[in-house]
Amino acid sequence: MIKTKDEKTFSDLEFNDHANHPDAIQARLDLGNGFEISVVSMKNKEKQFGGLYGNASEGTYEVAMFHNGSMLPLAKFDDVLGWQDEVAITRLMREAQTNGVAWVDLLHELRNDYTQSLLSD
Repeated sequence: MIKTKDEKTFSDLEFNDHANHPDAIQARLDLGNGFEISVVSMKNKEKQFGGLYGNASEGTYEVAMFHNGSMLPLAKFDDVLGWQDEVAITRLMREAQTNGVAWVDLLHELRNDYTQSLLSD
């Protein structure tokens, strides 16, 4: 992927120890225009009860994104995406930075369509 001048990517994330989980890491980054990303992951390869949806030692992470303080529905069935790699996370960051509110509207539309399909059965 080619990075534009001011575009933030996975490499801009600064990971620290997770505030609530001793075996995990976390990073938050303001992407501008009301967007923020949160990326968390377990540190170790061993599966642990109560773990997060990612394993940093294997290059996977759990991602949540926010717009104006509200969590975005990143999947039709959940607000977070698990097991994402650096490229997938950079793509999410690019969507927010490039397409902005149009992307937010699309995410909400996809979630609403999925919810309506469940209710119509």
